[in-house]
Amino acid sequence: MTAHDHQIAQDEESEGSGSGLGSYLPRWRPTSSTDLGLAEKRVLKFVQTPLKLFNTATTFGKIWTLRTNNEVPENKVPLVMLHGMGAGIGIWVLNLDTIAKGRRVYALDLLGFGRSSRPQFPSSVEGVEDQYISSIEQWRSANNLTRFTLLGHSFGGYLATLYAKKYPQHIAHLVLADPWGFTRMPEEKMQIPLRWKLVINVLKPFNIFSGLRAAGPLGPRLVNKMRPDLQVKFTKHVKDVDAVPNYIYHCNAQNPSGEVAFKSLHLELGYAKSPLIDRISDLHKDIPVTMIYGAQSWMDPTNGYRVQELREGMAPVAVELILNAGHHVYADDPERFNTLLSYACGMYECTDNSSSN
Repeated sequence: MTAHDHQIAQDEESEGSGSGLGSYLPRWRPTSSTDLGLAEKRVLKFVQTPLKLFNTATTFGKIWTLRTNNEVPENKVPLVMLHGMGAGIGIWVLNLDTIAKGRRVYALDLLGFGRSSRPQFPSSVEGVEDQYISSIEQWRSANNLTRFTLLGHSFGGYLATLYAKKYPQHIAHLVLADPWGFTRMPEEKMQIPLRWKLVINVLKPFNIFSGLRAAGPLGPRLVNKMRPDLQVKFTKHVKDVDAVPNYIYHCNAQNPSGEVAFKSLHLELGYAKSPLIDRISDLHKDIPVTMIYGAQSWMDPTNGYRVQELREGMAPVAVELILNAGHHVYADDPERFNTLLSYACGMYECTDNSSSN
C-alpha cells in the first residue's frame, strides 16, 4: 500500500464494473465505473492534504463526496465546492491544498456527473432544479453541516445560487466562479436565420458530449485533440500529463444523465431558459456574494456588476476579474483564484461550530 493509499481513507463501498458475459466482451467505449475511479485516483494523488472519499446517500441516488481530513479550528466555516458541466471533484486538484489550509473543504460530484449516481431527471426546468437542490440539501443534512461557504463554478454556480436562494440559513458566503445561467438571451439572437435553425434542429437530439461517446475507442484521444489546453493548465502541478484528460474522458463517457438534465435548462444557443439575473434579487439580503470571472471567458462579467446594482443596500457583492484566465478560472490562474477564494472564505467566519464532522 502506497503513502497515498493511507492518505485517502476511501469508503470501500464502490460500484463494480459489472459481471457475467458482458464484462468479458470488448467495450465500444473503453470506460466503466471502475475505470473512472482509477482515473480519479490518478489525479487526486497529487493532492497533499489528507482526503476522505465516500458516498452520501440521498433519495435520488448516491453523491460521491470528497472531504479534507485536515485538523481545523472549530470556528472555521467549511467550504463546499460544486463543479461545472462535464467535470467532477478531480478538477479541484490545483486548489485543494491551498484552500484547505485552516478550514475543512468538501467537494461533491453532482448527481449525473463523476462518480455520483446518474438518475433520470424530470424534463422541466422546475423539475430539474428541484431535484438538484433537494439532493444538495439532503447531502448537507447527511454531512451535518449547518453553515458553510458555497462555491460553484459554471453550471455549479447556477445550482449554488438556487440552493442559497432556497436555504439561506446555511450559507455564510456565496462564491460564484464564472457562473453560467445569468445572461438573458438577447432578442436579436432569437431571430435565428433559417439555415441555422435547420442545423439546430438536426443537433437537438444530441447531448453535449455525444460525439465523445460515439467515438468509441477513439474517445480518449479525442479529448486530447479537442482540449489540448487541459494538459497545459494542469501539468505545472499534475506531473502526469494525461491524468486530467483521462479523468475528463471517463467522467463524460458514462451514462449522460447530468447532460440530459442540463439540456432541459438551456435554450438552443446555451442561454438559460430561466436566467438567474431575473431571480438574484430574491436571494436573502444578508448573504454576501463574490463573483469571480475570467477576463478571457465567454461568460459576461457585466452580470456581476448588474447583480451589485440589483442588490444595492443588501449584503456586499464583490466582483473580481482574473485577467489571464478564461472560463476555467480555477485552473487558468490557480494562484490568483486560490488567493481570492481564501480571502472570500475568511471574510465571514462564525464563532459557532459549522459542522459536527
